[in-house]
Formats: sequence, structure tokens, C-alpha cells
Amino acid sequence: MSIKAVIFDFGNVISKTQTNSSFYKMEKLTGIPFHVFKNAMGIHRQLLDLGEITAAELYSQVLKDNGYFSESNDKYLCKKLGDIDLSSWNNINKKVSRWAINLQKQGFKLGILSNMPAEFLEKYQSSIQPFVKADYAVFSCNINIIKPNEKIYKIALNGLGINPEEALFFDDLPQNIEAANILGINGILWQNYKQAKNEFEKLIKQK
Repeated sequence: MSIKAVIFDFGNVISKTQTNSSFYKMEKLTGIPFHVFKNAMGIHRQLLDLGEITAAELYSQVLKDNGYFSESNDKYLCKKLGDIDLSSWNNINKKVSRWAINLQKQGFKLGILSNMPAEFLEKYQSSIQPFVKADYAVFSCNINIIKPNEKIYKIALNGLGINPEEALFFDDLPQNIEAANILGINGILWQNYKQAKNEFEKLIKQK
């Protein structure tokens, strides 16, 4: 069966990888070592992507977890830290963005499937062209489900009106690709644009 839709993750795929510069900004703002903020990608991040907490609440908890109790109660500071984090992901890989839209012009449906904080969408969704152009987009914060839960993949497939084997999915995390493959989706682990494009072209030829 041929591929009818190409589905993209956002972080580290459409967006460039978050760099340490954002964490050094946090260090400069607070005087707290940057590794405290860099290590914030744990359970609290999942709660952020589920839409259960705000970015400010995430950083309040991170500060509290690391013993910075007075700072954790500073709502303005925590809001500022959250804003630095969110803005650091608005670094779009223009080459990938153009490719995604060109695939749509070639006749493929364009899908987005991403774990995503609500605040990021509110601030940046309208300026990210693959989000604007997508035939269907699924963001974890809107449905309170995160990858690799199989339900979020099924929602994306239903929204695009396709069967699993008709979808090709790019994501940078092995566990997310594994979950897609179990459902019958053609998952490709994203390493970089050139690698992903080459693997895409090979798969299309096979189909």
C-alpha cells in the first residue's frame, strides 16, 4: 500500500535542537548553575506537555526540587524562566519546514504529531508554517495524551483519514518510533534532514 501522509514531530525535527544557551541565560538571570535547568527534562516536562502545569510551574518545581525554595516562590522569576525555555524551541529548521510543505504540494497529506506545551502553541503556532499548512495536527496539550501512548497515534491517523500503513512518521526518539511501528505506521527515526530525506525516498520507492 502506498504512502498517503507524512507526519512530523516538532522538537528536534521541525525545530532545531535546544542549545545550552537558554540554560546559560537562566543561570545568568538567577545565579543558579545551568545544569539545574538542563536537567529539567523529567517528569515535570511530561506534565507540561500534558497541559497539566504551566512552564512557570515547571520551573518553580525544578527550583524547589533542587533546594532553591525562595526562588521557587518568585512567580515573576519562574515565568521568566518558562518564557526562556519556550522561546528556545522557536528555532525553526527552515530546510525541514520547506520540505514538509513541498511534500504536501506533491500530493502527500501533511500531519503534525507532537508532545507540546499549550503556551508554546499560543505564542508561536501561527508563525510555524508546517503547523499552519498541516492537513491535521495533534498536540499533546490539547488532548492530554503524550507519545508514546498509542491513542495519540490513532487520533492522528483518524484525523488524516488514513490507515497505519499509509502513514510515514518522523520522530527523534526511538520509543516514539517503536510505538508507531507497533501500530503498523512506517516510522523513521530522525537523525538529521539528509538522513531522513534519504530514508523517505527509499521507502517511497519500495511502496
